[in-house]
Amino acid sequence: MKDRLERFPEEALFPTPAVRVIACIVAAALLVILCCLWYVQAVRGAEYREMGRSNRVRLVRRPAPRGAIRDRRGEILADSRVSFDVEVVPGDVEDMDEAEEALGGILGIAPEEVRARIAAGRSYAYLPVTVEADAGEEAMLAIEERRPGLAGVQVGVRPRRSYPHGRLLSHVLGHLGAIDPGEFERLRERGYTRQDFVGKSGIEKRCERFLAGAAGAEGIQVDSRGYLDRVLYRRDPVPGAAVYLTVDLATQRAAEAALEGEVGAVVALDPATGAVLAMASSPGYDPAAFLPPAETELIRALMSDPSLPLVNRATQGVYSPGSTFKPLVALAALESGAISGETRFTCTGAFFLGRRPFKCWLEKGHGAVAVEDALMYSCNVFFYNAGHRAGRDELVRVASAFGFDEPTGIDLPGERAGVAPTAAWRERRGMRAWYPGDTVVMSIGQGYLSFTPLRAATLIAAVANGGKLPRPFLVERVVSPLGETLLEGRPETAREIPLRPGDLALVQEGLRRAVNSRYGTGQKARLKGVEVAGKTGTVQVGTEERRKNHAWFIGYAPAGEPRIALAVLLEGRESGGFFAAPVAQKILAAYFGVDLHG
Repeated sequence: MKDRLERFPEEALFPTPAVRVIACIVAAALLVILCCLWYVQAVRGAEYREMGRSNRVRLVRRPAPRGAIRDRRGEILADSRVSFDVEVVPGDVEDMDEAEEALGGILGIAPEEVRARIAAGRSYAYLPVTVEADAGEEAMLAIEERRPGLAGVQVGVRPRRSYPHGRLLSHVLGHLGAIDPGEFERLRERGYTRQDFVGKSGIEKRCERFLAGAAGAEGIQVDSRGYLDRVLYRRDPVPGAAVYLTVDLATQRAAEAALEGEVGAVVALDPATGAVLAMASSPGYDPAAFLPPAETELIRALMSDPSLPLVNRATQGVYSPGSTFKPLVALAALESGAISGETRFTCTGAFFLGRRPFKCWLEKGHGAVAVEDALMYSCNVFFYNAGHRAGRDELVRVASAFGFDEPTGIDLPGERAGVAPTAAWRERRGMRAWYPGDTVVMSIGQGYLSFTPLRAATLIAAVANGGKLPRPFLVERVVSPLGETLLEGRPETAREIPLRPGDLALVQEGLRRAVNSRYGTGQKARLKGVEVAGKTGTVQVGTEERRKNHAWFIGYAPAGEPRIALAVLLEGRESGGFFAAPVAQKILAAYFGVDLHG
């Protein structure tokens, strides 16, 4: 080769034809590639970038409809309906100013407000931000009509909680609220997200695990404008289970109507089983006030209202029992042998402990009375004597046996216990002395004693049924979407209180007379055709300068074969006989179908 180059030096400068051909091919290929790159980037760059965006795959969560809550006969008390939520996916919006202007016009709000809502809810570019929850069908149709010019704007179809009866049963049903950080950490493993709403009170909270259901999901492919191109896969949501309550809706309506304009509570239950027939607290509230689009000012007003509409007074209000404690004082004195059915005390208008007088509500006195008439008259002097004879420990023992110092265990969150001033309770509070006068005062239900209206209802139920203290319950059963019973409420006796039949019969007769005698303090609870037994109570609360009364009535019917027991508490009313007893009459009339005006 070297010899050839030495002989023909021009070949070193000029390649052979074959090499030239190959070089030309390579050069042409490079030129084509460069031209293509220029074409792709300079000429069709925007188009291809848009095409690259057009095949995004997204995971879309499909919330489950919340399970219905129904009364014992199946009538819906809370349900789910369809809601149209206006949403924006910021990453899909071509012109944010234009989108904000358009949405402001459709929704009737300022574009600045639209911008603020998007900014407040924005987390990731391609996660939807709710601009208007439950916007309505008109807004949905307006957006659909303008869809080609509203890239990144969509209408989400979501299940929304509804309460068709408004305020009715508000404290039993409870309400929903946005999940807080603590709840999210606890529930995230069950598929909850930070955007979910959960039960905050009542049955909504207690039965959250049944009512919530399971969210579904879709894998979707969207085009360049964020519109659905195709569904890649789908997992349908599983609706929540239906919760059936023990509540009798007619009785509940009567209870809430009778409490209209009052501050107080009513509880009615089956004395044999503890099933709650009605539970009302006044004032109430509309649970829908907490659902989006919630009005912050309205919620603040509810929370700061001095009448405490969000408090369920039936389970969370703790009150002195007043004269409703007298049946237990009678039982304590009879069971301990301090008195008998033949014992009579003479009421002259006052009982003297040393030189200190303890007055009866009737200044002239009731004369010589035995236990049945003492309950009928609600004679303070009789019970001062009976309680003083029985002694502090016996009175406290009976109060504790009837559950004053413990919650009932009802299937509602937030229940409070009352007070029975036991030795342990007194020691915790550093009470070193207990005076005979304290026992006398406790004998008419004043002093340290307290309980809730719910406990009052279980107390009178135990008196009615022979000494079985029921554990009240609201959830009758929980049924899955497939018809499977997931939970069933069962009657349960918290404890059996040993009472001698003869002693109990004396007390029951006194309660019957209290309503049905012309001298009874509870005669305004009397019902035509149904014999009612009961006890009134009036409690003094506050200081001498700012003293007010609370009115009580506890009772059951029919007196011989009780089917319903109830407690009525009215704050700020002067007399249980004049104010609480008529409320009880209206509720009992509704339960038994008696026309009070007939």
